[in-house]
Amino acid sequence: MKKGLHIRRLDADEPAFDIAARWRYDAFFAQDGITFEESRDALRAWMGGLGYETALLAEVDGQPAGCCLFVREEIDPKHDLTPWLAALYVAPEFRKLGIASALVRAIEQHARSVGCSELYLYTITAEPLYAKLGWAVRDRFDSNGEKFVLMAREM
Repeated sequence: MKKGLHIRRLDADEPAFDIAARWRYDAFFAQDGITFEESRDALRAWMGGLGYETALLAEVDGQPAGCCLFVREEIDPKHDLTPWLAALYVAPEFRKLGIASALVRAIEQHARSVGCSELYLYTITAEPLYAKLGWAVRDRFDSNGEKFVLMAREM
């Protein structure tokens, strides 16, 4: 794991929020026909009610390096499940340093702290990462021409 790594709650009124909102938009929503501003504003509104749900920011030596969400409801879910690990993103210059794994573990810890017994996620490309961290495949399905994997982890 990267020396100088710190994971903390992300707040909507701090400078790192716009960085995390941009990462989330570019990685997950840019192809969906909504603007960055709409995506950012929806994230900001969601963050107004955090408590059970949370947004985490990974920093390396004070620099934003990645983020991840713990959400009650996944956007456009294909399964009637809750809660979700969502929008895991690590900036390219910080990849392969253990940051994604640290963010997943932090989200899992938060899930346990709010009484969750199981946590879910969707992935297209990161199945090996999650499997290494103890997540199990529950379903494979196609959506909008992409192959998704539903994974779960007991807490």
